[in-house]
Amino acid sequence: MEKVIFDTNAYRYMSTGRSFEELDKFIEKVKYRELQNNIETLISPIVTKELLAHLADKSDPSFEKCLNANKALYFHSGSTESYNMIASPELLISKAFWNKELPSKIETNKALGQISYQLATNPTDYYFRKFQRNLNLNRDHVLETENNFAQTMLQFVRNVDPSSTSWRPFANDDANRVKLLETIRSYSTSLDIAAGYLIVVYQLLYASGQVMSISFDELFDKAVEFVKIFPEPIALYKVVMENLINSEFNILENSRSNFVWDIHLMFNVGKHSIGESRLIFVTSDKAIIKTAINENAQYSIFTFDEYMEYLGLK
Repeated sequence: MEKVIFDTNAYRYMSTGRSFEELDKFIEKVKYRELQNNIETLISPIVTKELLAHLADKSDPSFEKCLNANKALYFHSGSTESYNMIASPELLISKAFWNKELPSKIETNKALGQISYQLATNPTDYYFRKFQRNLNLNRDHVLETENNFAQTMLQFVRNVDPSSTSWRPFANDDANRVKLLETIRSYSTSLDIAAGYLIVVYQLLYASGQVMSISFDELFDKAVEFVKIFPEPIALYKVVMENLINSEFNILENSRSNFVWDIHLMFNVGKHSIGESRLIFVTSDKAIIKTAINENAQYSIFTFDEYMEYLGLK
């Protein structure tokens, strides 16, 4: 058996050019072919967050597209009885490195699934009013996460080059820029990025009383293992850092802060499996695909068109 996850744009592609009603027939075709090919579908909570963030306000320019895409997401991987959702990165890390769960994250994912279901089946004013507070909270969380990521990247620029007045460090200093690129590409930076993710999850576990304090040596050992298990999100994180050095890459412009979600989705890319099932990730994002290829994970990734061809629907 294989398991498949679609990214946000894949569900937009699935729903493009199809009315809310026409989408039902196409989804049934896709699910039938997946059943024939012994493929199980999974919802990504990251993708659900991204789509629902655009449903908090009906004046959002992407509202209609994301409403249809949310229907595609839910009914591709669920039914009126149940749905299948993969663990978020925090839950993956918590389980992999501490063998613990984060109840608050599990509840959040359940809430996302319930909202997605209701707006996929009954996108009426009643349900929008019922979930308005949660939709607002999710939208604010998405925006806050994106802004925090942008500010982290800007702080990185300021730390390495305090004289910088833009998003690009050492704008007129080729020698220092080359040195900085070498540092970013180093194993040491991979460990630093890994440690950053581990610390976030550790703090959540510590706050819930599930773990005691961690020593530097323990954190280092876990970071070494993290780099082995999850090289793909680290690689894409480094791509963003390199973009800052190689060009005037303002992350607050052109939706570039969305990179934070692309990095999270990279936890689903690579030589991963669920049980004995190979994990396939469907995306047309160029940065994700290029990074996957560079990390020798190209066989776990399909574009939407490639996946439709794989199912025999093209």
